[in-house]
Amino acid sequence: MITTNDLYKIGRLKFAMVYLMSTSGTTSLTRESLLGTVANRDFIDLVSSQMAFPGSRGKGLPILRVSTPLFTAHIALQGAQLLSFQAKGGKPLLWTSPNCDFSPGVALRGGIPVCLPWFGPHPTNPKLPKHGFARNRDWQLTNAHCSPSGEAELVFDFDSPADELFAYSFSARLTMTLGSSIKLNLSITNTDTHSFDCSWALHSYYPVSSLNEVRVLGLSGKIYLDNLEQHAVKNQYGDVDFHAEVDRVFPDINNDIRISGSPQIQIEHHNCPSVIVWNPGHINAAKIVDIGAGHEQEYICVERGAVLSEKWTLTANETRSAWMKIKAI
Repeated sequence: MITTNDLYKIGRLKFAMVYLMSTSGTTSLTRESLLGTVANRDFIDLVSSQMAFPGSRGKGLPILRVSTPLFTAHIALQGAQLLSFQAKGGKPLLWTSPNCDFSPGVALRGGIPVCLPWFGPHPTNPKLPKHGFARNRDWQLTNAHCSPSGEAELVFDFDSPADELFAYSFSARLTMTLGSSIKLNLSITNTDTHSFDCSWALHSYYPVSSLNEVRVLGLSGKIYLDNLEQHAVKNQYGDVDFHAEVDRVFPDINNDIRISGSPQIQIEHHNCPSVIVWNPGHINAAKIVDIGAGHEQEYICVERGAVLSEKWTLTANETRSAWMKIKAI
């Protein structure tokens, strides 16, 4: 006997098949893996970017909508990018630009992009894409489950053969644990026969109610490299504020970071020594197509990772891992 719930699952599967077949940004292997993972999990739906973000721009991308008694979230398969998260009864903890371009291969402006296998401009070839290429390619959802309490765990895998962009093969796994908070665990494995250097960051965009009033706590007295002055070494006096453009890399930060404003957010970590703080300011925001004039007032980036001199050197077959946790306080 076919129940109403069975029909619902069949309907979801048919929609997923039709949508994925019409989306150029997914390979047949990704489709097969994704359909198998989503079909029997009632807490995950596959929707279009237009459905997830009404009025959004671009050709469209498949988005996972995850909903449990504890939270709702949206995740792009491209880049395994968590785009939105809101605990039940709480405020949104992530910002996605209203001008984000949801087109295959285009970097998505907002949420938590995974910058890998390099952060910022390529260290030797400025013609290569900024922040690497992992955020521009599809990851595979290889596992997903939800506990009775409503906490969900989703596992995304990425395999990258050696090519013209990066001369070494590697794989990466991003495990998202979502409930009343966000926890992202990133593992990178050198699948090549030679050692290589890689830098990476979880490039988090956080919403703010007032850019003039928000502060980043936990960095006072620390040394930073000023990206606005060719990595000039400076001291941070007091909490970080945003009365003008800010682009700073703080090395060797072991403590937790807090965002004081609305919402108030605490960022915990393991093995993420670098902190990057960024807001383009009003002049640059107007020049960035997927941000736009005035929208710099809506967010700040406080990122954790391993960049510049803190990059990872991975020997053949070596795996290294790090995690970041985000929660409202």
